[in-house]
Amino acid sequence: MTDFDFATAPALETDRLRLRRITVDDYEDWLAVWHSPGVLDYLIDFDGLPGGEVASAIINWADRIVRERSGIRWAITLKPNDRMIGSCGFHLYARRDRRVEIGYELHSDYWRQGIMTEAAQAVVQFCFNQLDVHRVEADVVEGNAASAALLTKLGFTLEGNWRERVFKRGAFHSLWQFGLLAPDYQALQKAKRGT
Repeated sequence: MTDFDFATAPALETDRLRLRRITVDDYEDWLAVWHSPGVLDYLIDFDGLPGGEVASAIINWADRIVRERSGIRWAITLKPNDRMIGSCGFHLYARRDRRVEIGYELHSDYWRQGIMTEAAQAVVQFCFNQLDVHRVEADVVEGNAASAALLTKLGFTLEGNWRERVFKRGAFHSLWQFGLLAPDYQALQKAKRGT
């Protein structure tokens, strides 16, 4: 089992990105992410366009899940700039079951540049290597082909469809369930290294 203690939310580095802990200073930038065109099309966490109270509550949630040792949500920044352009992380960490769920969103100005692939890869790597989870899962609103393609690219398997599982914005929404198991992740990493 992992000895990661959640005493800190370590920054994650990739070639282009730095993922760091979210702070109150990210308030305006996170609102800008949610308000950018297309972001809320499949992000059904909100009943309407989120405003200031929602942004404050989500920033508090991002801080609380670290304290509760149930997740980390990182701000995605493009090096060398420290400004938040999206977020990515894990939550619902079930230590006994060695399972987490990941989630993410990105300002639409930065879509189709491989940024979320890079960020999500770093988070998935953290989950398997630092938390020693056995399973990483993700729920995707049915129809969100871009998110489904991202997860498939990372090695996730579409495992099923939860029909009309969530009621938001006056309608029921079905969710695609994706999962990635540790043995599959390790095989993918081994194949990338060519060993």
